[in-house]
Formats: sequence, structure tokens, C-alpha cells
Amino acid sequence: MKLLQIRLLVKDFKKSAMFYRDLLGFPVSWYEEDMEYALFNNGETKIELVSRKVMAELVGEGKKPLESESQSRFLLQFEVEDVDKTYNRFREKEIEFVNEPHDRKEWRARVAHFRDPDDNLIEIYKML
Repeated sequence: MKLLQIRLLVKDFKKSAMFYRDLLGFPVSWYEEDMEYALFNNGETKIELVSRKVMAELVGEGKKPLESESQSRFLLQFEVEDVDKTYNRFREKEIEFVNEPHDRKEWRARVAHFRDPDDNLIEIYKML
């Protein structure tokens, strides 16, 4: 697996996007205000912004309070050759997943999510 991107799950998408784009000057590769998503290409490992609310809904945790300690604040994203094979390999090692592999057409990707022992959210990802 190759670390692809670090996704920051932010409270105020517009404010955070302005901070990284306008104040830090990170180059924008993709910006979708309606999706509350931004991708900054500032080197080999990129930084993404997604609102916490949107990410919680995407992984099926939308019922958790946004300020809950269990609500994720960042996500490690790893690029893999095959999401389904990696998912199956990790399941054999008894890693519990938040969701099964699925296509995110708006991201042009196949993904699955799990948590580490400290409850940090991790995504395995393959561009479609």
C-alpha cells in the first residue's frame, strides 16, 4: 500500500478551504463546494478536505453527533492495486471494516473503510 493522501475532516469546509488555498497557497487540483470537497496537490502525498458531516454520511456513520469523540477528524488514504482483494486479505486477518468495498462514482474510485486500534479512520482506494 502506498500512502496517497491525508484527508482532513473539517467542521467548516469553506473556512478550511480558504485557509489551505488562500493563506497557505496550496495549489488546488479539484474543488467542489457543493460536495464540500477539495484536493490540494502540494507534493507526492496530497491533502484533501471533506466536511465531517459528509464523510460520516459516506461511511455510514451519519447518526453519530458531529462533536462526538468517535467522530473522525482525519482519514489516512492508501492506494492499493485492488480494493476487493485487499479487503479480503485484511478480513482474513480479522480486521473489521466500517463498510464493504464500493464504488464512489463522484470520486471515480472504489473504496472501503476500516479503523485502527485507536479508532482512526483508514480508507483503501483505487481509481476507477
